[in-house]
Amino acid sequence: MALHETPVTSDQTGVTGGLLDIEVHRSDDHALVVLVGELDTATAGKLYEKLAEIAADGVRHVALNLAKLAFIDSTGLSVLVSERKRVASMGGELTLISTRPPIRRLLELTGLGDTSIFRSGS
Repeated sequence: MALHETPVTSDQTGVTGGLLDIEVHRSDDHALVVLVGELDTATAGKLYEKLAEIAADGVRHVALNLAKLAFIDSTGLSVLVSERKRVASMGGELTLISTRPPIRRLLELTGLGDTSIFRSGS
């Protein structure tokens, strides 16, 4: 799975509250979703709802930038697994970008590393 080189344009939505900030940049059926903070039991529902919203709008290629994600628990991991399944069912791809080594290792141990591409950078 690869990150498609499509320009990020004006559809930008920020969701703030709790310990997770979600910023979505859209272009057609592609979205770059930037996560800042902690993805855990308290915040996973917010991400799941945001991803469901953009899927309902026709987004089937999702890149999640995890560079500023400080923590992820099993509930957060389940959202990532659900999103991988959702985009695959729509003929799309999930790409995980800029993961920090501890989070990257966790994703590899849980099998998400097998079907995602890790890229460094911001």
